Amino acid sequence: MPSKFKLSPSASDRFLTCTASLPFNINFIESEPTLKGNLQHRVAFLRLDQIINSRDHAKEIETLTDYNHEYISAKTPGLKVYWDKDCENTVDNYISYIKQLIKEYSPKSVFLEYRIQMVFFENTINGIVDCAMILPDDSLIIIDLKSGRVKVETDDNNQMLMYAYGIIQDMYKKSGKVSQSVIISICQSLVNNTQAIKYSLDQMIKWYVKQHTPMNEINHNELVYRPNKTACKYCQNRANCNARIREGVI
Repeated sequence: MPSKFKLSPSASDRFLTCTASLPFNINFIESEPTLKGNLQHRVAFLRLDQIINSRDHAKEIETLTDYNHEYISAKTPGLKVYWDKDCENTVDNYISYIKQLIKEYSPKSVFLEYRIQMVFFENTINGIVDCAMILPDDSLIIIDLKSGRVKVETDDNNQMLMYAYGIIQDMYKKSGKVSQSVIISICQSLVNNTQAIKYSLDQMIKWYVKQHTPMNEINHNELVYRPNKTACKYCQNRANCNARIREGVI
């Protein structure tokens, strides 16, 4: 049976490690960094859509990248951010990286903000992939734009692996084809972090099988505390978690 919790790929590094964290992280808390990240993702999408699909977004891009323009949250009253030099560098480097990959791999399809809906251990999970490329041999490249200053690793990145699984599942539904390999990449220019790692289909299957234990706990609401530096980092129960304190996770 599916879980009673809404599961998001962006939180998978937490809940696939410490399943007991789920009840404490139900509501997303918006902040200036997350809102500025949304702004950068929006501009990056518009610019790439112009380059790849020849759509005209010049007016919106000009507005959003005006240093004096208030980018206002639609969810949190009073929260606003402004475009700045860091935003420019982040998006410029991301655009350059995507162009470099297109030149190197000559993909037959490039998808921007690829919306996926996957079935993951009986749960329907939605996600948005910043950029996905299907290569001539039907292998995949998945790129995630990161706008923060805390370095994000590509290796064993559950969010990206879940995205990859979702796209593989979607491709099979549409064409009956299964990608034999996936390149997963992070582009995080503020901390000079652009990484890529290749997974074979066999490695993807092994990763999926490995998630049986935490997902079984989640589906049966038999949640287990497993304090971990990565899982605890953004958990909303971090300050009050006795399990984390006992384990000495900082």
